[in-house]
Amino acid sequence: MTEKIKEIDWQQVKVISFDLDDTLWDNRGVIEKCEQDLLEFLAKEHPPIGEKYDVAAMQAISKKLIQEDRPELDNMTVLRKEMIHQMLEQTGGGAALINPAFAVFYGCRSQIEIPQITHDLLKKLKTKYSLFATSNGNSNLYALGLMDYFEHHFIAGIHGRAKPSPEMLHKICEIKNIEPQQLLHIGDSYETDIKSSIAADCQHLEIHVNDIGKLYEWVVS
Repeated sequence: MTEKIKEIDWQQVKVISFDLDDTLWDNRGVIEKCEQDLLEFLAKEHPPIGEKYDVAAMQAISKKLIQEDRPELDNMTVLRKEMIHQMLEQTGGGAALINPAFAVFYGCRSQIEIPQITHDLLKKLKTKYSLFATSNGNSNLYALGLMDYFEHHFIAGIHGRAKPSPEMLHKICEIKNIEPQQLLHIGDSYETDIKSSIAADCQHLEIHVNDIGKLYEWVVS
């Protein structure tokens, strides 16, 4: 990991963009728990859903919606609400349950333990660089206590197509009036984060949350 960090041309970097899930915190099992909480809420409020759906069937709806490749569904909030809408529609439920059900899911998304090293890293980097969050997800950085570190949270479907599209990274360059190589994007996924960085001609660093400590050591050294 140290060698990857050394390969970055840090003299050029003015802005750093971070992915969120599995980059700044461990997201393993979180979405699964949120989906289970969502399904239990819907089954309680509208029992036919519990008779027709389990988590796997609910996930199948999401996957089918993603395959439609509709730009608005890059936004995970829109995608989840459409999934809930279809479940209710197919079981004779009312649309009034869509927002309360999504609130259950979204509240669960913020029940995450943020490592102290993540706070330490972002606090240190903020003293030298402009920081952006650039995510395909819909995490609530205010609820997680992280938004103060970032100038802006770019969310897929609102600020551009989902990664690996370079649209959100291009937008950061435009807003900050920088050249692509002056932007460093850090994320855990080659298929989304690194491919979007390559497409945008930005610098990139592939790391998982377990590597945050090594990055922090490099930054403070």
